[in-house]
Amino acid sequence: MREELYRTALLALILGMVTATAYGQVDQGRIEGVVKDATGALVPGVTIKITNERTGETRTALTAEQGLYLFNGLKPAEYDLETSLNGFAPTTLKNVPVLVGQTRTQDLTISPSAAAQSVSVEATVEDTQINMSSASLGASVVQREVEQLPINGRNISQLYLQAPGAQNTGAGTYGDIRFNGRAVEQNAIRYDGIESTGIIDAAPGVVGGELSSPFRLQSSLENVQEFRVEANNYPAEFGTGDGGQISVITKSGGNQLHGSLFEYLRNDKLDARNTFDLTRPSLRMNQFGGSVGGPIMKDRLFFFGSYEGYRLRSGINLIEAVPSALAKSNAVPAVQSIIDAFRDPRAVLLPGTSTDPNFDIVQLLARNRVDENSMGLRLDYRANSTNTVYMRFFRDQARSVQPQSVSGRVLQIRTTPQNGVLSWQKIVSPTMINEAKFGFNEALTRGQGVAPVVNGIDTSGIAINFGSAAPNSGIPGQGSSTGSAVAGGLVRLNSQANGRGAPYTPWSLSYIDNFSWVRGRHNMKFGGEIREVRMYTDRNGGITYTYSNLQSFLTNTASNIRYTADLSDPSVFNNGATGQRKAQQNYYIGYAQDEWKLRSNLTMNYGLRYEYYSPLMEANNLTVQFDPTT
Repeated sequence: MREELYRTALLALILGMVTATAYGQVDQGRIEGVVKDATGALVPGVTIKITNERTGETRTALTAEQGLYLFNGLKPAEYDLETSLNGFAPTTLKNVPVLVGQTRTQDLTISPSAAAQSVSVEATVEDTQINMSSASLGASVVQREVEQLPINGRNISQLYLQAPGAQNTGAGTYGDIRFNGRAVEQNAIRYDGIESTGIIDAAPGVVGGELSSPFRLQSSLENVQEFRVEANNYPAEFGTGDGGQISVITKSGGNQLHGSLFEYLRNDKLDARNTFDLTRPSLRMNQFGGSVGGPIMKDRLFFFGSYEGYRLRSGINLIEAVPSALAKSNAVPAVQSIIDAFRDPRAVLLPGTSTDPNFDIVQLLARNRVDENSMGLRLDYRANSTNTVYMRFFRDQARSVQPQSVSGRVLQIRTTPQNGVLSWQKIVSPTMINEAKFGFNEALTRGQGVAPVVNGIDTSGIAINFGSAAPNSGIPGQGSSTGSAVAGGLVRLNSQANGRGAPYTPWSLSYIDNFSWVRGRHNMKFGGEIREVRMYTDRNGGITYTYSNLQSFLTNTASNIRYTADLSDPSVFNNGATGQRKAQQNYYIGYAQDEWKLRSNLTMNYGLRYEYYSPLMEANNLTVQFDPTT
């Protein structure tokens, strides 16, 4: 009890430092520096105006006693800086890039008005800087790299490898990228500051946290302006995982109308036949789309919309061992009625390849199918010089059919990830900024195994495995033996059981309010978030029959029979509770940090972050618990 009171008091203290919770640089950047005269002396009292080149938005700041200035809460874009002070000529610096999460140091020099009427300088690409005000280790991937780096499949996760400490442990998908050896589940992914993971798994697109999917457009590159990966030593404003902190910034419209169209394709007519294929597998892959953005009202209201589609039709070469006609003739009647479930009628016998008369080795040229459509929309509105609002929403709809075996069983997957944000930024004063956000994230997934009906028996709800491998006469790519087929349609539910499928509908709501305060040499940030996590789910079970070898199967002598019931079935352990379960959990997060510029070349960062996750529970008290007394 005392520990709970301590946690509550500490969280209240952090959140109570400001009337609202605080500003973080998760999805924004800033420019800081000093203003000097021609002799190198620091000049206080200089008015600096900053202008967003894309939207025309302007802000002003005044240099402090030490000539310091700072612009916080800047959207990633290019900016113009202009100085003004009585007795000095205006100095303009154009095309200054600001990246997500970047602190750009940009010192300015002003000259007496008698020496010059005005000074104009243009920033160049070579002005890339090292962030000297933070010890965090990360990397920014800018719009030019997003658009021009060659990426197979346009999957943004492959760009994560630009960050130091990134490791690809598989095919380069979301579930394969680790940072500094930490588990994938510890990665935190945010779109415009809003959580965008799969909720039950850190990698979006992983079905039920168990089954990898072939989908690519959970975050279409057509929506992405740039992103940043913090791999280590990140400040207190980052959290909910100690792996990579991935901040994705979406594109927005501006005062000029811009658009794009594209299509990428692959076709088997352009490919050579694989040495181990009897024929060249079919391949039709098309990835296409476009985007458009521009003004609705100049300098006030902007839009950006995008669409990307993905179509894949690819051949899959499956070779497995199945019971032969001889084996069927020696089977007991109960097995004879189901033994045909191991071989799809389309499977072709590879004559002379099996050296065991009880096995046939067959080949099935199956067809993989993927259909995916990703759409995004963003609106930005500048109400006045101190208030800006934007909303962004995107949705990906994807389906796939993946052949699994020569038995004809397939895995059908459907996912519908959605993510949205509504943000309001208020410039309270030149040194204070408040930003409120409401975010929505959903990662609906459906994975289901489907198998043929054999002799009137629907095999989708069972799995039969006898585990034996058939010795072969030498098949290229197969070694000295060929694995046996598994009959039935059950798929992996978790590490303990198989089933027909596991529908998940997880979603979260995030309430975030941000505040930053620049005071002298201090750049203080305080932050907090309340996140509601909810999930509807069921577990569709089935029966798994396991045999020690083929002979045991033919005599129907099972070594193990496992029955997994549906989670929504009536439960004797909870007064006959039925229906889907609704899990719920809440996150309460707060942080405070300060960046103290002790000298022009010495900065100290310190802060505190606290996260409290409430216990995961069933919303309607329908938890099924085993009671040995009943």
